[in-house]
Amino acid sequence: MTWSSGLIPMIEPEIVTQIISSISDLAVVLNTGGQILGVMTNPRFSSADDFKFWEGDAFRDHLTIESIAKFELRFKAFVETNDPVLPVELNHPGAQPDTSFPMRYTFHQIGTDGAILLLGQDLRPVWDIQQQLVAAQIALEKDYEAQRHNDTLFRVLMASTDEAAVFVALSSGEVSDCNPTASTLFGKHRNDLRGSSFASAFDAKDGRDLIDRLAAIGADADAKSMTVSTRSPKRDVVIRPTLFRVAGEQMLLCRVSLADGNHVQADTLNSNLIGLFENGIDGIVFAAKDGRILSANEAFLNQTDVTNTQELKGRAVSDFLGRGSVDMNVIFENASRNGAMRLYLTKLVSEHGSERSVEISTSSLQAGNDAAFVLVIRDANRVESSKDARSQATDVDMVSLIELIGSQSLKDIVAQTTDVVEKMCIETAVEMTSNNRVAAAEMLGLSRQSLYVKLRKYDLLKKDS
Repeated sequence: MTWSSGLIPMIEPEIVTQIISSISDLAVVLNTGGQILGVMTNPRFSSADDFKFWEGDAFRDHLTIESIAKFELRFKAFVETNDPVLPVELNHPGAQPDTSFPMRYTFHQIGTDGAILLLGQDLRPVWDIQQQLVAAQIALEKDYEAQRHNDTLFRVLMASTDEAAVFVALSSGEVSDCNPTASTLFGKHRNDLRGSSFASAFDAKDGRDLIDRLAAIGADADAKSMTVSTRSPKRDVVIRPTLFRVAGEQMLLCRVSLADGNHVQADTLNSNLIGLFENGIDGIVFAAKDGRILSANEAFLNQTDVTNTQELKGRAVSDFLGRGSVDMNVIFENASRNGAMRLYLTKLVSEHGSERSVEISTSSLQAGNDAAFVLVIRDANRVESSKDARSQATDVDMVSLIELIGSQSLKDIVAQTTDVVEKMCIETAVEMTSNNRVAAAEMLGLSRQSLYVKLRKYDLLKKDS
């Protein structure tokens, strides 16, 4: 019998043993009940005497707890079906307490008596490599974390210093990085400065050979600084260069300050906000929680035909709203509850009684220990459609409500005119939200179902459908 004829040649039994022990690290023969009939080991794996005492024991008794269920499931499938099954990775207890060694077993039928051969491969070399990879990954992550930590410290330091700092590549003369103070000093955004020529930020006469002169000063222990003029905005500055090398490249750290000794204001937020308040096209009003106007910009004065801000002292926001205190209460209550209220539609009444449609966005602020509100008022510039008289509160209802305002508390007014107030508020909310019932329900603090019930109650569904 030869291999070419499709038959396996006759192999002597002792040769079979050598083959099995050579191709596997640990070979175990089991009966169908999982009892160990024999054990063979590869000489390079371990001494045969180390596993000889396994014979006669149940194979599961020499597995760690987490491996028993995996083995029994795979072993049962192989015995019952006699079909090939996938290999299984199992752990055996080690010689020392709390230790184990992993093996990968394949299942083979070796006779008609039901004996089963398990060929095991030692996975410890693979496990060692995996552990090394995991350790390397952890070390790499720690390096990344340390780098991020140092980068954060660097960024915080750069952002908090009052002195402009610019990193310049000596070979190219280009700006590698800079802090916010430098952006303000040179009047350019940080992204525009990065990659640009550092010399181009200065007058032509000062920018000529600027990098070479800075490098000479940075390398000279006696020379400390040089004074030059920036291009735009025009000002005299003092540069203190420091020459250093990083990643094989020479760099310059240029600390730049005004020649007159003043600090550059890096944070321009305050001036920007003041400019928006004074020159913005939308009316901006700051009001106390009781509705009293604290301050207003020029745009609001134009919208209301008020001569100057002195005339606003002691007056309330409700004096300029079409529905007076009703509008103000809705705006302030929603802004207090949610922090802000967007696009509230109403009328703005001028000093002369003229009205215009406006959209009001309101935010709640904390001014020291007191709450305050800021209203941004934008001209809606839209024509309102005619209103159905059937959906409006009657003149008698409106007059009755107006007569009660100011003479009684809100609780008493609501108690006496519950239906009138409720209907008016629902109509107002639906109208202000352009029949967006979800937004109207949110404005009124109702669920959608409750709003529908009240719409039916006051026969408002026909109008709003």
